[in-house]
Amino acid sequence: MYKNFKYLLFICLPVIFVALQTSCKKEDKYPAQTLPNIITVNPTSAIPGSPVDIKGANLKAVTAVRFGTVEAVFDTPSDTSITAIVPDSLPAGDLYVQVYIGDGVAYAAQKFTIIAAPKIPTIASVNPGTAFPGDVITIKGINFSAVSSVTFGSTPAVYTITDSTKLNVTVPDVSSANQLITVSAPTGSDTVSFTVDLSPVITSIAPSAAHPGDLITVTGVRFTGATSVQLGSTDVTFTLVSDTQLTFTVPTSASSGAISITTPNGTGTSSTSLSILQSGLALPIYDDAVTTNWTSTGWIGGGWGGTANYANTSPVESGSNSVEIDYVGGYGSPMQLGGASVAIGSYTSFKISIYGAPGSGGKQINLGINQQDKYTITVVEGQWTDYQISLSDLGLTSSTPLTDIWLKEYSNTGGFTVYVDNMGLN
Repeated sequence: MYKNFKYLLFICLPVIFVALQTSCKKEDKYPAQTLPNIITVNPTSAIPGSPVDIKGANLKAVTAVRFGTVEAVFDTPSDTSITAIVPDSLPAGDLYVQVYIGDGVAYAAQKFTIIAAPKIPTIASVNPGTAFPGDVITIKGINFSAVSSVTFGSTPAVYTITDSTKLNVTVPDVSSANQLITVSAPTGSDTVSFTVDLSPVITSIAPSAAHPGDLITVTGVRFTGATSVQLGSTDVTFTLVSDTQLTFTVPTSASSGAISITTPNGTGTSSTSLSILQSGLALPIYDDAVTTNWTSTGWIGGGWGGTANYANTSPVESGSNSVEIDYVGGYGSPMQLGGASVAIGSYTSFKISIYGAPGSGGKQINLGINQQDKYTITVVEGQWTDYQISLSDLGLTSSTPLTDIWLKEYSNTGGFTVYVDNMGLN
C-alpha cells in the first residue's frame, strides 16, 4: 500500500503544481481588487447637463462612464469617487450608469433616471428695436407659454402671451434709454438689450393756424428739460408749463412749419404744421373773383362731384364775394383752376381762407397743387379760418411755377358746403 501511495503521489504532484500555477497566473492578470464597484449614485435622477457623483471602490482605473450607451464626460478625484456630467443628448427615462475598465473587460452598473430638461424661455428677436414708452413691441423666441413676468431693468411691463413663440409687450415708463429686457418663467429666464426712445412727443398744437403775436399751446409728453423750441427753422422763446405742455408766442418773422422740441433725450417734431396767417395778399388769385394773375395764362374749370359759385355774396371774409363750394360726392372737386403759369419768384407761402357751413365741421378737404394732393384741411364750422401754407410744403420752388389749384372733398362723404375767400401768394 505504501508503494501504491508513493506511485500516486509521484503521478499527481505535477498535475496539482500545474493547476496551482495556472490559477495564480489568472489571479495576477485579473486581480479581484481592480474590478470597479458602484456603491451609490447621487442624485439618482437629473436633467441633461447635471453633475452626478458616483461613489464606490476601485474607481481610479475607470476609463469610461456611460449613461445607457452614451459616453459621459467625467473626472476621477479618488479611487472611491467619480464626477460625471449627464450627456445632453439623452431623452427622459430610465437607464443604467456604467463604469468601465479597459475595453469593457470589467464594469459595474446602477439604475438612473433622466429627467426632461425644463423649458427655459429663450429670446430670438425684438421688433422694433427702439420704441417709445407706451408702444407695443413683439418679442419672439421659444418656451414662452409659462412666462410669469417681463421687466425693463427693474420696471415690470404689461405683456400678452400670443403663443409659445411670441409675446406682445407694452414698453413701460423708464428713466433711462438703455434697458435690459428680462423674460422670466419658473424654469428660468433670458435677457436682451433694448433702447427706449425718451425724446419728446408732440400730440397737438392749438390753435393750428395763428397770426404773429398769437399764443400757441403745444401738448405732448416728456417736455421736461426742454432746451429749445423751433417753429420751422425759427427759434422761439417758450414757457415750459409742465412735462406735457409748453407755450410760445408766434414771432413776427415766423413762417408756417412744424414745431420741434429738443431735450437732453432727443428731439421731437410735430406731424402737422402750424399755419402762420398774414394780413392781405401779395399776389391775389381770388379776391371777389379769380384775378388776372391767374386768368391771363390759365382757365377756370367746372370740376366734378358738386358745384362752385365764384360770385357768392354771403358769407364773405372781406370784399363782396366768395366761392361757394357744394360737395355732393366723395372725393369731388368742383373748384378747379388750371392751365396757368404763375412764377413763384420770392413768394414763400400760399394763403387761403375757408368758412365751414352747418354740417361741415370735422370734414376734410385737400388743397391740390399742380395736379397733386398736397395739403389736407379739417373744416372748422361757423367761422372763417385762415391758412398760410409754406410753398415748400406744397412742393413749389422758385423754379417751379404754379399751374393748377383744386379743392377736393377728402372725407369720402360729400353732402356739405364750404366757402373760400382771399386766396393767393405771400
